[in-house]
Amino acid sequence: MEKRVIYYPGCFANYYNPEIGRAFFYVMERNGFEVIISSQLCCGMPMMANANLKGAERNFRKIVEELYRLSEGKYPILTTCPSCNMMLKKEGKEFFGDDKADYVSLNVKDASEFLVYLDKKGELDRRFGRLELRVLYHNPCHMKVQGKVEDSLYLIRLIPGVEVVGANYACCGMGGSYGMKEKNFQISRKIAQRVWELVKEKRPDVVVTECGGCGLQIKAGTGVKVLHPLELLKQAYEAAVSEAA
Repeated sequence: MEKRVIYYPGCFANYYNPEIGRAFFYVMERNGFEVIISSQLCCGMPMMANANLKGAERNFRKIVEELYRLSEGKYPILTTCPSCNMMLKKEGKEFFGDDKADYVSLNVKDASEFLVYLDKKGELDRRFGRLELRVLYHNPCHMKVQGKVEDSLYLIRLIPGVEVVGANYACCGMGGSYGMKEKNFQISRKIAQRVWELVKEKRPDVVVTECGGCGLQIKAGTGVKVLHPLELLKQAYEAAVSEAA
């Protein structure tokens, strides 16, 4: 079977930070995978969180139909957004489940989860260059509730020169669109104090997290640069290319 993955980027990578999508392509192609990208349509999670079940179901069913078709019964479906992953893995199936939703649920993986799976089989390209960085990892709530707490840390620790100075497993207070609403602003900031204080205490060069919303919240409260795990891996691969030149 040819090496191919199906990528569902989600709204954040598509509209707000396309560098995440570029990093995804770079890392997957570095590991020999062809990337097929789905058309962009919100997975429906924000609608569901705001009680728009009709809109959530409409989007979810369209996305599932396309991912089912692209996967062809054999190619893994990958995400870079924890909320999209949880919608495709769990929430959408429970609310709007059918055979195709069940298939997508069984075959969707977070990108870091997939790369760890490759490494456990001895198939991950470990030729990383050296990065002299102090890194703090933040585990998003939508990863934690799925039991996905160590995959990105595992990958970060493969990079020569990277020192993991801490990890945070507490909520950052953003809560998807919750923290973006004026009425919730002060509560959101209060919840964020714990992670903000940890970042200020540990003084990392960069915070790494899978969640774009968490990244916005952490950067707003600390001023520290935030990267997606795949962006860090891309930097490490690029460093290896520079070292070999």
